[in-house]
Amino acid sequence: MITHRLLPLVLLVNMTLYGLGQAQLSMEEAVATGLEKNYGVLIAKNQAAIAHNDVSPGRAGMLPRVDVSGAYEKSITGSKVDVVTSTTELNVNNANTDLVTAGVTLEWTLFDGLNMFITRDKLKKLDEMGAMAFRKAMEQTVADIIATYVDIVRQQMKVKVLNQLVALSQFRLEIATTKKNVGMGSDVEYLQAQVDLHGDESALFDENTALANVKASLNELLSRDITTEYTVTDTITLLPVMDFPTLQQNTLADNKDLLLTGMNKDVVTLEKKSLSAQRYPYITFNAGYNYLRNETEASFIRYNRQLGPQFGIAAGINLFDGFNLQRQIQNARIEQLNADLQVKQTQNQLESELVKLYNDYRNQLQQIDFEKKNIDLAQKNMDVAKESYSVGAISPVQLRQVQENLVDASYRLIDALYGAKVKETELLRISGQLVK
Repeated sequence: MITHRLLPLVLLVNMTLYGLGQAQLSMEEAVATGLEKNYGVLIAKNQAAIAHNDVSPGRAGMLPRVDVSGAYEKSITGSKVDVVTSTTELNVNNANTDLVTAGVTLEWTLFDGLNMFITRDKLKKLDEMGAMAFRKAMEQTVADIIATYVDIVRQQMKVKVLNQLVALSQFRLEIATTKKNVGMGSDVEYLQAQVDLHGDESALFDENTALANVKASLNELLSRDITTEYTVTDTITLLPVMDFPTLQQNTLADNKDLLLTGMNKDVVTLEKKSLSAQRYPYITFNAGYNYLRNETEASFIRYNRQLGPQFGIAAGINLFDGFNLQRQIQNARIEQLNADLQVKQTQNQLESELVKLYNDYRNQLQQIDFEKKNIDLAQKNMDVAKESYSVGAISPVQLRQVQENLVDASYRLIDALYGAKVKETELLRISGQLVK
């Protein structure tokens, strides 16, 4: 279950129809597609499957090894044999020899200082780490998709603002043209209106290019044809304001990086136990069933066949290896200390990141409140300025300043909405609540 938890209310922007005929892609659909097809998610899933497959008694060394072998050899040799205790002599040229062997062998480690059980526990822990790494990849992919999707909405909003700016500049050019034609306006005013209009059209072109690029980025995240055309929603919606204590509690309990470092600490502990197990003796059981047939003209014994089982037990212990095992165990103890420090370091970094993210998040929410008021004032000012300019009460420079103030206020509100959504998503990701 995906918890982007698209939410109540923030800003509804009545955008003009865009991309008529293109399929609309919702955020939920984008996330679902990404989790199904994103290459990074699929790779992490396969790596988790490999770790899961490794959890087996055979991989841990608990099961015997059984081999079947067979061979046939033929040789042609010259042979001369003198027997000291007999006057019999064997002297054969081009003597044929046929040798056939076959067998089944079994080798089973019965005791290895409990290392096989330690290995089994380590494989289980690596399986858990693989599954956790998969969930981490899912979380990061969902966060990237949401951020990119909302960026598309942001660019669309800015395109609309620039379209309105171009319309205002066209209005200003029409007024300047009319005034020039009737002899009431100057060439400077007329030319400046043209320059400003061309600048606004250029900015609109750049914004449309940025929009196309970010849409291509979303297609990349969804692992589909980069040129796929689609439309998105025209709103940025936010969750109810999240409280810091809950986020902090969830982060310490569910953050994937912190959980992975804890699991890695367990693996390091098991590796140290595995080394310690080498101090104990080993016991192995061997068994087999062998067949041998030898037919030769190069010996007094022309035919020899052997058939039957064999079995035995072997035991041993390392007495001295140049202090290498002792050195490895000492290093493993240091690795344990490092693993514990890594857990503390990761927790410390997460707490710091959480505080900074939350501060930025609350700042963006505050900016939204401010900019909503600013944009209302800027729009009212624009309406008054248009009327005033139409009757010649204000100069073109003053009208242009009002235009720029409206654009700036609109951009700040759009960017604050985008920033709040991105910070909100990161807070959900860092606290382990983005993907459930």
